[in-house]
This record gives sequence, structure tokens and C-alpha cells, in this order.
Amino acid sequence: MLSEAGRLYISRKRGKGMGKRYLVTSMLPLVVLLAVSAALSFALVFISSVSSQIDRMIAVMGSGTLYALSDPSDFVPPEAEVSAVRNGSALIYAEGGTAALEIKGIEEGYFSGMRSDELEMIWHEGEAVNPVVISSSSSASLSLSPGDRFTMLVWEENEGRARPFLCTVGGVFSSVYPQLDSHLAFVPASLLSSEAGYEILLPAGDDPDSLLALLWDNGIPCETYRTMYSSLYSNVLSSVGILYVILLAVALLAAFFSSDAAHFYIDRDRKDIKELLILGMERKQVRSLYFRIALSFVTAACICGCIIGTALAFLSPLLLRFISRTDPALLEYYVTSFSIDVPFMSLSLMVLLSLLVSSLSVYVSMRRSRAFF
Repeated sequence: MLSEAGRLYISRKRGKGMGKRYLVTSMLPLVVLLAVSAALSFALVFISSVSSQIDRMIAVMGSGTLYALSDPSDFVPPEAEVSAVRNGSALIYAEGGTAALEIKGIEEGYFSGMRSDELEMIWHEGEAVNPVVISSSSSASLSLSPGDRFTMLVWEENEGRARPFLCTVGGVFSSVYPQLDSHLAFVPASLLSSEAGYEILLPAGDDPDSLLALLWDNGIPCETYRTMYSSLYSNVLSSVGILYVILLAVALLAAFFSSDAAHFYIDRDRKDIKELLILGMERKQVRSLYFRIALSFVTAACICGCIIGTALAFLSPLLLRFISRTDPALLEYYVTSFSIDVPFMSLSLMVLLSLLVSSLSVYVSMRRSRAFF
């Protein structure tokens, strides 16, 4: 236990009653640690948010969280959405040019529920012949707006022929994950003759594995988005893997800079340390005092850096929107619109890991410092 004098000494060295200049001087050795913590906290929040959004968009814009070959409605939880779909390919001919698209035949109400909440849509309110929903990327490249008409040549694989249709742009959805949805269009199911499948969309965060096992047990063949889009999902896994590298980097840098800061405080207070020893304080007690002082400043630097980095991360969606407008190809493998999802557990782990490693580093510095001998 610290004595009253020890607590008073620590309080003064932490800056109580010492003025702003003293506090600034005390934090200078840890400015780099603060900046690094801010940068890596920003990266942690950014990568976590983008990865979560990519993961979700693969399910929403792909083939659902699970894709079944027969109707699974009797076995899915009540919060899940089941949609019958048909898949095919087509060519679009418009005044602005032509484009090859993957098309999905859907029934009315497909874009209600969770999809309406998670996608930005612009709808045509008037009458439409064969209304088609296209991506904002296709809308821009083909100069098509809601209500415009165009010709679509749909390939019927079963019949080995192509059929032309006069269509209307019934809606435009904002392309969120270009690698997946920039060349995707949604058409009335009646335009396609392929076999119907069933998309099961679960709420964000729900694990599909238990439902996958249940459906297979009841004779319904199905597959999750993780295996259907394995190459895209690997992008998510690789991004998440970077988070562990970030945690390790912060811990190592915290150890280096906290040790450097401990030496700074000892050199600065060398005269005070000698006076404490002359007054009869044991070297072990002095080491304990400066261990607490150094670690308190390290903690302040890490926490402040974490707060600054997290705050800056909330500006990152604006930055990505700007980049997506100026150079869309640069973000082909990343989402262009996302909401910030602060990974409190990862940030807390980063701070705790930094403090743990810093504690060991400062302790070793205290033991090796000649000021105590």
C-alpha cells in the first residue's frame, strides 16, 4: 500500500497543480504512441466496419444467407425472409450503350423487409413494362434513369435461345459492393424459364450453420453464402486477419515507447529521486512510484489515441464515397457505403494488451535504471 506521501508525490508528478506546460512536457515522450494508437484504432474500426458490411452485402445482394433448392419455409425461423428466385444472364441495349448482366428473376415484395432497410433504392412511380431494377453503376454507364425504356435480350439456357423484351427501369439500387453487384439486375420472374431456387435471408449477425444442418436433415439441399461466394468471403477473412496484426503492432510499439517514456521521467526527476532516497524511502518503493507514474501516462496516451482514432473513423464513409465517385475501379473489392461498427471488444483488447506489455517494459526499465542504485 502507498503512503499518503507517496500518493501525493504521484499526484503531483501526474500534473496536479503543475500547470499545462508540465502536462504537455510529460506527454511529449508519448506523442508518437498516441499517434500510433490513433492510427491503428482508426484502422481497427475501419477494417471491422468494412468487413462486416462486405459480409452482409454478400448475403443481401448475392443469394441470401442460404440458398435452397426446394421451399424451406416450414423450417426457417420466423424472422427469416424466404424468396423464390430464378437466375440467368442477359444483354441490355440502351441509347447509352450495351452491357452484359447477371439477372435474377424475383417476385413482388423481394425488396421489402430487411433489403428495403439495408439498400438505397430509387423507384419509378409510374407505369412500367417489365420493370427491371439495375445498379447505380449500370445506370451511370448506360445513361438510364428510373422510367427509361431499353431492350433486354435474355438467354434461355433450357431452350438454347435468346428472347428480346422491352423493359422499363423500375428502380435503381446503389451499388455497395461493386465486385458483386455492379453487373447485377433484378427482373420479373416471368421473364426467366430456369428452375426456381429459394433465398433465405437471416438477420445480420445470425449464424447460418445451424439452419444449414436443419435443412439438410429434412432433405432440403442448401448452401451458405460463405461457400457459394468463397472467393469473395475470403476477402472478409483476410481483412479480419489483419486485425490481429494490428493488435500485435500496437502492443510492440507501446512497449517501446513506454520504456522510452519511463527513462525520460527518471532522467527528468533524477534530483527528486535522490532526495526520496536520502529521506529514507526504499528503492523498491521509488520504483513502484515511477512505475505507476509512467504507466498512468501510457494509459492516457493509449486511451486518448483510441478515442481520436475512433472519432476519425466516423469520417471514413465520406472518404470512400468521394473515392468511389472519382475512381470507382479503386474500390472494386470493397464496399463503397457502410455504417461504422465500433468493435468495442477489439479496442478494449488492444488497450489492455498495450498496457500489459507496457507494464512489463516499464518494470524492466525500472529495474535496470541506475537512478535507483
